[in-house]
Amino acid sequence: MKNIITFLCLFMPQNAIAFARWGSASDVKLRATVNGEENLTTLDVLSLESIRSTLIRQEETVIFALIERAQYRQNRIVYEREGYGSSLGKPPGYQSDGKDDEELSFLDFMLIGTEILHCGARRFTSPEEHPFFPEKLPSGPMDALPSLQYPNDLLSPVGGANEVNFNKKLLQKYTEIIVPSICKGGDDEQHGSTTLCDIAALQALSRRVHYGKFVAESKYRSNPDAYQKLVDAGDAEGVMKLLTNAVVEEQVLRRARLKAATYGTEPMLTDLPKIQCSDMASIVAAAAASAVVAAMEALDNEHLAKGKVDPVAIESVYRDIIIPLTKDIEVAYLFRRCGKEPPAEYLP
Repeated sequence: MKNIITFLCLFMPQNAIAFARWGSASDVKLRATVNGEENLTTLDVLSLESIRSTLIRQEETVIFALIERAQYRQNRIVYEREGYGSSLGKPPGYQSDGKDDEELSFLDFMLIGTEILHCGARRFTSPEEHPFFPEKLPSGPMDALPSLQYPNDLLSPVGGANEVNFNKKLLQKYTEIIVPSICKGGDDEQHGSTTLCDIAALQALSRRVHYGKFVAESKYRSNPDAYQKLVDAGDAEGVMKLLTNAVVEEQVLRRARLKAATYGTEPMLTDLPKIQCSDMASIVAAAAASAVVAAMEALDNEHLAKGKVDPVAIESVYRDIIIPLTKDIEVAYLFRRCGKEPPAEYLP
């Protein structure tokens, strides 16, 4: 039981079933120990195999969130300060220094309010979670909740490496690049639904790109001398080259495009094979196979309908934003991990 509790404390808030995904790490390999129980070690969590498994699983979360957002128009008004012509005020629990009189956009208002609520439930105590407005949040979780103990050797605190946060840059790229690439222009008055989808997508994207810190820590531990030497020389390009795996990146792009085509394409019901039994598993399998066939055809025929979201747009999001931002985070983390501030182009 002690080992099970340790595992839960590592990767998910206690007594919060609804928040089970917060801090949930990866499909790691568990090691058998005494009394038939299984333990998890930091090395397991930080293995590249484990990290890649987690990142692959996060693809579904990111792609489904973007598909959900794509059902609404761009609704640019929700991203504009004073977009509604009058002050929205500040959400309950908003922390101000008395000098902050800047008007919030509707997305800012909703996102800060959501983060205040989640902060109280200990979301941002997880090393995998990063707020977009840390300066506006309460000092900590609700007093009624017990504190969580995370292992101090998952990420390095040296130079504030574990505190690297690129969410401001991510938020800008999301509103200026991602939304126009997946949503039709114009306004459909679904502003509340739009911001809820935005928040889900932003949180998924944030968790995905900041998982780069775990990638960086794993790669550093496998070759600390090489990274230290490059950082000491101020060679950010060398660090970037050393941590880049072009083959894996290409696999990610191909997989993201295929998943977007599959999840965004309705099954071709007319092509489903006739099923003589009432076996639900067979029916589901046939529908899934039909969806995959339709997705593959969509990939091979660019003129076909794009479905719920353009697979090429999702691939571009990964190629132009997710992967580069993840690698920037890795470089920033590694510089701080090795005791130096990263170059200006790698600052959050």
